[in-house]
Amino acid sequence: MSEQDEYFVKAAPPYTEERPSSLWRRSGDDWAYLSLLDWEWHDVKDTTVKTPPAPDALYPVSAERAAALEGDRQAWVRYWAHYVDEEDWKDGEPPTTVVRRRRSPERLVDESFRAGGAWGPTDAVFASGDLRTSNPPYLKELSADEAEALMQELFGVTGGTEL
Repeated sequence: MSEQDEYFVKAAPPYTEERPSSLWRRSGDDWAYLSLLDWEWHDVKDTTVKTPPAPDALYPVSAERAAALEGDRQAWVRYWAHYVDEEDWKDGEPPTTVVRRRRSPERLVDESFRAGGAWGPTDAVFASGDLRTSNPPYLKELSADEAEALMQELFGVTGGTEL
């Protein structure tokens, strides 16, 4: 963190300044973002991102707040309990797995937890909101602690939410 750097969070709906979708740094005319995939800062000129977000989606934050956000990896991840469909959830059926989303400036990553103890790609987050799908999965949002407890219950795994 440098004195000359300015820090911003991106908070376009459904994200908020308190729970933003990304962290940005500006030094003069140079922009960089914190990758939520490798946890490193990347200069936009050296990536496929190329430009910062629109100014109306950026909110300035102090260097201290930026450092706190950078250090709290779980704050950037959203978790859900995955049900086959809404009817199963209403009937009290147990969820089938845990799904997570990491929305990094360079790529959106949706994953589901697998029985082998690993995360793998999933389209469940998109499918749950796709009105064209006749029987979409139902997702109930969880905190990181709730996701960890559910993975322990379903798969006997501890530490599944570690990033």
